[in-house]
Amino acid sequence: MYIRSLDLDVDSPDKVAQVLYDAADAYYDAHMELQSAWQDGSAGAEWGRIAKILEDAASKVERSFVRGKRRR
Repeated sequence: MYIRSLDLDVDSPDKVAQVLYDAADAYYDAHMELQSAWQDGSAGAEWGRIAKILEDAASKVERSFVRGKRRR
């Protein structure tokens, strides 16, 4: 299984959340792939936890960016 590297070198801050969401999706996919391949509900659980962390971070970045725009 290959998960491409996480590159946060984006041309504007508002794109960081999407990069994190994309990475979370890749980790969720890996989690599901492992569960299916091993026929084990706990297989790949670490990937699922990492995906959740990335998704939470993306959400926080997104909210922070929206709040920052309202203050201007």
